[in-house]
Amino acid sequence: MPSGNGLKAECTVIKAATMVSAGIGLSPDARQKAEVASRLAHYIATLRRDQLSPHTIDIALCCILDLLGAAAAALDDAGVQAARRAALPLYGPGPIDIWFTGLTGSTGAALLANSTAAAALDLDDGYRPARGHPGAAVIPAALSMLSAERAPDPTADALLVAVVAGYEIGARMSMGRPAYTPSGAWSPYAVIATLGSLHATPAATIAHALGIAGQTAPALPGLAGIVGSDIKEAIPAGVTAGYCALRLAEAGVTGPAAMLDDEALFIRAPILAGLGETPLIDGTYFKPFGCCRHIHAALDALIQLRQEHGFAPEDIARIDVHTYRATFNLANRPQPLDLIDAQYSVPHCLAVCAWHGGDALLPLRAAHLRNADVNDLARRVVVHHDADIEPLFPARSPARISVTLRDARCLHSPLTDPRGDPARPLSWTALIAKFVTASAHGLSPSHQQAVIDGVMQLGRGRLTPLRQALARRASGG
Repeated sequence: MPSGNGLKAECTVIKAATMVSAGIGLSPDARQKAEVASRLAHYIATLRRDQLSPHTIDIALCCILDLLGAAAAALDDAGVQAARRAALPLYGPGPIDIWFTGLTGSTGAALLANSTAAAALDLDDGYRPARGHPGAAVIPAALSMLSAERAPDPTADALLVAVVAGYEIGARMSMGRPAYTPSGAWSPYAVIATLGSLHATPAATIAHALGIAGQTAPALPGLAGIVGSDIKEAIPAGVTAGYCALRLAEAGVTGPAAMLDDEALFIRAPILAGLGETPLIDGTYFKPFGCCRHIHAALDALIQLRQEHGFAPEDIARIDVHTYRATFNLANRPQPLDLIDAQYSVPHCLAVCAWHGGDALLPLRAAHLRNADVNDLARRVVVHHDADIEPLFPARSPARISVTLRDARCLHSPLTDPRGDPARPLSWTALIAKFVTASAHGLSPSHQQAVIDGVMQLGRGRLTPLRQALARRASGG
């Protein structure tokens, strides 16, 4: 971890109303007023490996591998490259690995660079009730400790526990918002939980950090993520805000912890219900395609119909997609402006899948943006709101499609849930296959295997192999 001087360089200057010079504590009166922050902080500070099932640990390892594949796939993305260029001037040098580049920076620099890569191509995992993506915040925070100059070094068990804690708190803080907010708005809480767990930060200090995040986290328009820009859901901004909040609290800055009890801002019941029971990370979904989750069920339905009926893309006259209303928040341009816009286009993604198969979305490719066949079919994809499907969202994200062929046959899919949900899980073998396909452009086969082996060794208690794989510079596929 950086020194006290590094804190000044890594954190946005925040004018705090009160600072204390020694250990932070919450008075009994303050604890009573800050029940939500205090209970979350207690969970973070007391969670241990023996409280977690082997299944939960396996899911945490899946989350790590999947997220690293998403980041490796985005190494040459223009927005990711720009974030790497900005990271060191913003946050300074240090020993923390910027994944697969051979570069290092301060914790803040690495968090910015790695979370940007993780979220860039919409390949990162998600949690359906939270309507967002915890992994792109939690995993960069947890793995930053592999190369941090902090004693004692974390154990593999401590790192996996921290991942579970991060998913738990991030998802709960999202579910506790009165209305939808993009992932960047609740990523700070996930980072505080992850690093607070790894730092063995006292619960009272974590409660202050949660309060600081409540006041300083990105305040995002609800639909900011659909705009075609590199910012998307602002997860990297939330990640660095969470790190800053924790470091400020650890340095002695107090935070308005009681604001998490303000029912105008947060709804207590979903934040606290079931806390300490089955970890929410167990409900993580993994994406087989690099696009918005709202599109995945329609893609799976199209693939299934083609397998059953054997039609070619030239045979398709029209595709009708029936889905829930949130899908209409996407831009849905048949001819997207760029690859980011393409991630939010039902017509484009279905047309790419019809012509080039599902792997063509691992990740989406610039060559398909101006492909005449893809664009022609995309103009014949029509998205409909289905009142019968609407009540199923957000607990589920299903769709059904109809494909009208040029010979006048009309083929109908059943109501389809997307692969990767807990009800239709991707196996470890399937996640490895996704990792290999998604990262093939950036990582050589030997480097891919080193990452896979490193994650598996992490599950056996060894940290060094994964750290070495992340520090290694990509040489291309």
